[in-house]
Amino acid sequence: MKILITGGTGFIGAHLASYALKEGHMIHICDNNVRGTKDLFIDNLINHGVKFIKCDVTQTEELLKLDKDYDIVFHLAAINGTENFYTIPYEIMRVAILGTMNLLEYFKGQKLKFVYSSSSETYACTFKFKSNLIPTPETIDLCISDIFNPRYSYGGSKIAGELLVANFSYQHGLDYKIIRYNNIYGPRQGFKHVIPQFIKRAYFKENPFRIYGSTQTRAFCYIDDAIEATMKLASINKKGIFHIGNDEHEMFIMDLAEKVVKKFDYSPKFEIKKAPEGSVKRRCPDISLLREVINFTPKHDIDSGLDKTIKWYSDYYSSNDIPSSQFL
Repeated sequence: MKILITGGTGFIGAHLASYALKEGHMIHICDNNVRGTKDLFIDNLINHGVKFIKCDVTQTEELLKLDKDYDIVFHLAAINGTENFYTIPYEIMRVAILGTMNLLEYFKGQKLKFVYSSSSETYACTFKFKSNLIPTPETIDLCISDIFNPRYSYGGSKIAGELLVANFSYQHGLDYKIIRYNNIYGPRQGFKHVIPQFIKRAYFKENPFRIYGSTQTRAFCYIDDAIEATMKLASINKKGIFHIGNDEHEMFIMDLAEKVVKKFDYSPKFEIKKAPEGSVKRRCPDISLLREVINFTPKHDIDSGLDKTIKWYSDYYSSNDIPSSQFL
């Protein structure tokens, strides 16, 4: 198959390209590299046959760099990272909404599968109004409770994206899937998510060790499991919304911090701080639909996934000789 991955130098996109390449597919990745990075990982993919196209999907004229005869388009181009929600909220929405509209128009009339990358952030506000939603199904109501809170720029942009994809399909016909990723982590994730942040601070022996929202819970899914599920899901003939995540290991953020520092063999004092305004107290997906349609079972528990992730980041810090002051 011929596959396009937008946001292809980012975390999920690059791992997806690597997996699809090993399966023998022809892979094109496009990115403007504002957040994704054309590093050794990407260079290795290119050396093994992946075509890299520098392209900003928010610019319609740049889409002409892309072919149209793809079998699958994975649309992952977006700006993520909790810190960014609060610092560049309009840019998050501009990139997500404009990029999605442009791609849908560009591929109008093409017989392809369109896989849209959404997020569990789409239902973050719903927990304020409904209880007993853990594990959370795909049928959950979506809402934005406070349009003035920049936290919801990302979740709101993903809700808009889901509406765009579903209604484009309704009006023009489109074989689509909407994937709501739930707390995916692993090597090369960047530095603005909770697990990479904990790892870098533990690597540099931060003390006291800061924890924001210690009593909140998350169910983390290792990247290899998420990618395998994504590829299998893309290949089936079924439209709709699907969770990809791991419902077996919901854990407190405090427990995650303790697990990470233990793996670095030190015992810091924990400094408990308030969670950012608007963050969700509990999060764990219901993935029974995923089990039903592709017989999905995550292969990695939190310990095995953390070990692989810690090794990658530790190797990165040691090989780049980065001073601790840059991260603390």
